[in-house]
Amino acid sequence: MKVDILQERLKGGTAQVVDVRTGAEWRSGHIGEALHLPLDVILGGQLPDVPADGREMVIVCQSGVRAAKAQTFLQEKGIGADVLDGGMNAWAEAGLPQAKEANAVSLVRQVQMIVGLLNILGVALGLGVSLWWLVIPVFAGAGLLIAGVTGTCGLALLLARLPWNR
Repeated sequence: MKVDILQERLKGGTAQVVDVRTGAEWRSGHIGEALHLPLDVILGGQLPDVPADGREMVIVCQSGVRAAKAQTFLQEKGIGADVLDGGMNAWAEAGLPQAKEANAVSLVRQVQMIVGLLNILGVALGLGVSLWWLVIPVFAGAGLLIAGVTGTCGLALLLARLPWNR
C-alpha cells in the first residue's frame, strides 16, 4: 500500500496500522495511530487482533522487509493484512507526522556509537600498548562489511534484545 493511500484511510478511519519494529525503533518515531507488536512477538505466536470494526490491517516496519515477513506469517494463520510500501522510511520521506518519545536512541545510532567506540579504543590500545589490540577495529569493520552485504547486523540484533530496547 502506498503512503498516500494509507494516510487517506487513516483519516477516514478505515485502516489499523500494526508496527512490527523493535521497541527502540518504535520510540524513535512511529505512526501515531499504530499498534506496536514487534515481529519476534508475532512470530512467537502473539497475533494482532483483527479490527472488529472492519478496518484493514496495514503492517509497517522500517523499510518493508519485516512487514512482509509478518504478512506472510499472518496469511498462513488466516489473517489478511497489507504492507506499507517503503515502511517508515517512505512515511518520513513524505514528511508525514511521527509520534516520538523523548531521549529515544535508535538501534542504528546505538550500533554507530558502539562501533565508533570500539574503533577508537582499539586504535588507542594498539598504538599505546600492543599492536595486537588493532584486531578490535578490524573485527568492528568486518562486522559493518558483513552487515552491509547481508542486510543483517548482528550487533543490532543483539542490542534489540536488551531491556531498554524492548
